[in-house]
Amino acid sequence: MNSKDTIIHAGWLINGSGGPASKDVLIKLSDRIISSIADYTPGHDEYLDFTDCTIIPALCDSHTHLAISGRLDPEIRDNQLHYGYDQAEAMITGHVRNYLKHGVLYVRDGGDFHAHTLRFKNLHHGKKGNNLSIYAAGNGIHVKGRYGQLLGMHLTPGRELAQAIFEDFRPGMDHVKIVNSGVNSLTEFGKETSPQFSVDELKGAVRAAESIGLKVMVHANGKEPVRMVVESGCHTVEHGFFMDADNLKRMADKGTIWVPTICTMKAYMDNSAPESGVHHVAKKNLTHQLEQVEMAIRYGVTIALGTDAGSPGVYHGSGVIEELGLLLKAGLSIEEAIKCATSNAMQLISDAPNTGTLSNGNQATFVAIKGKPADLPDSLKKIREIWVNGKRI
Repeated sequence: MNSKDTIIHAGWLINGSGGPASKDVLIKLSDRIISSIADYTPGHDEYLDFTDCTIIPALCDSHTHLAISGRLDPEIRDNQLHYGYDQAEAMITGHVRNYLKHGVLYVRDGGDFHAHTLRFKNLHHGKKGNNLSIYAAGNGIHVKGRYGQLLGMHLTPGRELAQAIFEDFRPGMDHVKIVNSGVNSLTEFGKETSPQFSVDELKGAVRAAESIGLKVMVHANGKEPVRMVVESGCHTVEHGFFMDADNLKRMADKGTIWVPTICTMKAYMDNSAPESGVHHVAKKNLTHQLEQVEMAIRYGVTIALGTDAGSPGVYHGSGVIEELGLLLKAGLSIEEAIKCATSNAMQLISDAPNTGTLSNGNQATFVAIKGKPADLPDSLKKIREIWVNGKRI
């Protein structure tokens, strides 16, 4: 064994491909990469004992808002829209710590009112000890007077969507966030809102974004807003409540990735009085979204895990446990759910440093969690170690 090599004896390995977990394996690290994975046999060189752990790829939350907390108090939530950067930086720093505590090393941010997350990313990128990779939109784009103000920029009259993407590009932006519907009603089950943009506008946005190397993530709920997003070639549907089976089939055919953010409705349900109308509607919304995920699995839609952390009651880091649990409830195995938070999620990031899988030749970035695969996702509260590029952090 080369003096620079490290061998880990893992109790179990979930490699991020969606395949069954492997038991009792030796993982050899050479410099920053995985040079081999093999079944354990006695008599090997000295190794690190992780036989009480399950090793998984580092996780990604594909939809978050780092500059917004999951606090429930309406006054606090409103105040956050007016935070200066110093206040926002302190809050984001806490959210970063919470993600790392739960094995999340990558987040895809959907924007905030002042683009504080993008500024935080640019100021902290590459600094020693900064182990959370942030991929940021800056602001979200919406139509004036429609939902989206908390995410930032609305289009001024006479300004085209594609034009705004070119003119408002900021250094460090990793993707474009567009809002193409309203939010889900918590008083009327299944109520849909009209689209904010036309198919032609969205197609122009995709061309503009792709010309500068960016993908397009689109907030869309309801049949028509989602149909337009898929038809126009946008890269992801975010949320996608009440979009119906036809849209799921279209997404499977076109390769559109879905980030269903199921846990948002569970949070509303859990934080409302059981006898209230909000609780009743949130519960029905949650059930319907789980049914859509079940259909998506049958149709072969690629699902990426995202929590919408910052939504009321959805907390950065711990929300990933909630979302994984809901993916299991919808019918995925734990290995398939982990795939949603690793290799599927990394497809959304244009310059992702790895594939989200642990295999020969890939980056040695992973999380060691105490317990068996069957203990996941709750065992994410019991992380033993995190390794980045072949080194403990």
